[in-house]
Amino acid sequence: MVEIALHTILAAMIGGIWLSVMVVAPAARNSLDNQSQGFYLKSFFFRLNLYIILLIVGYLAIIYFFQLGQYELIWSSNKNLIFLSLLGGNFINLFIGIFLNHEKNDDKTGSFRFFHSVSILILTATSFVALYYLIEKFLEV
Repeated sequence: MVEIALHTILAAMIGGIWLSVMVVAPAARNSLDNQSQGFYLKSFFFRLNLYIILLIVGYLAIIYFFQLGQYELIWSSNKNLIFLSLLGGNFINLFIGIFLNHEKNDDKTGSFRFFHSVSILILTATSFVALYYLIEKFLEV
């Protein structure tokens, strides 16, 4: 049951990130005007970051309560340390989203491009790490 829950969380992380990039953002760009598109995408990516943070916390909670030994630290495994780093990165991404949401930014400024690139890097890293561990779990079976 624990392995099924971990597989499901990893697949939900990957699906949420890829679905937002491949379906939600293009659909919003094609169907909304500029002002509504900006509001919708900013609120959507804020909720996406919360979703990813909750999934990572759930993943780490399952590992902590069901898979760790009695006196083992959660960061003693490289995989758990990577997920703790992803959790921190996604918290940073959440704050970047809040900063970009409340800031009257022009898309052509250097600061907006930098923070947007960092945000995309964090989402990409989260997606590929989750995909790696999901594939690794299926190859072990």
